[in-house]
Amino acid sequence: MSTPLLKPRWLLGHVLALVATVSFTALGFWQLDRHYQQREDNAGLETRLAAAPADLTDLRDPPESLELRTAVVSGRYDYAARLELRPRVRNGQQGHEQILPLRTGAGTILVNRGFIADAAGPPLLPLRDVEVVVTGTIRLSQGTSRFGPQNPDTGTLDTIARIDIDRLNPQFEGTLLPVYLDLISEQPQPGGAPTVLPAAPEPTNRPNFLYALQWWALATIASVGWVVFLRKQFFSP
Repeated sequence: MSTPLLKPRWLLGHVLALVATVSFTALGFWQLDRHYQQREDNAGLETRLAAAPADLTDLRDPPESLELRTAVVSGRYDYAARLELRPRVRNGQQGHEQILPLRTGAGTILVNRGFIADAAGPPLLPLRDVEVVVTGTIRLSQGTSRFGPQNPDTGTLDTIARIDIDRLNPQFEGTLLPVYLDLISEQPQPGGAPTVLPAAPEPTNRPNFLYALQWWALATIASVGWVVFLRKQFFSP
């Protein structure tokens, strides 16, 4: 016995409702997976932030295992080899991040000392050539990217678009350590232009679980709504 529910126009509706239900359900589980991944990443970040400062004098561990840990190193800034990381905007102000090489007994490590607005005037370097103890957050080389500004492939660079250690290493005679530091503090204060320190790493708080519930709600609406619509079309008195 034939039924109007199997006619082509209604079969298309069945297929669309099924595809929507399956797709929305899958998207919900995708967001749930991201929720659990975020929890795992945050737990790992808390562990790294709570760990004792890493020793950069002997980098036997892979750099990835040191990312976001704190390090304390001592040395002298090489002001003549300073770099400006551009373009940068903070609170609507154009500027750059000041990258200073720190010469240490284990090699040279780049230190991101923070943001300086162009409105502050000509760049002012620290006035005292003294040994400093730098505390910073370990960061991995930014490498290259297919998107956004890139460093020139050749030449000695004073202005950079990315902290690409492999690219910069030749102009430092191969002495660069494979990581760099985001400055937290330095003692004694070397003076110079005040900088806005790089943002400290912190746990992410994206509402992925809420997004999962929203996708599942849409899946329910697609399936139940289609059934309710069919009941009104064919079974209402």
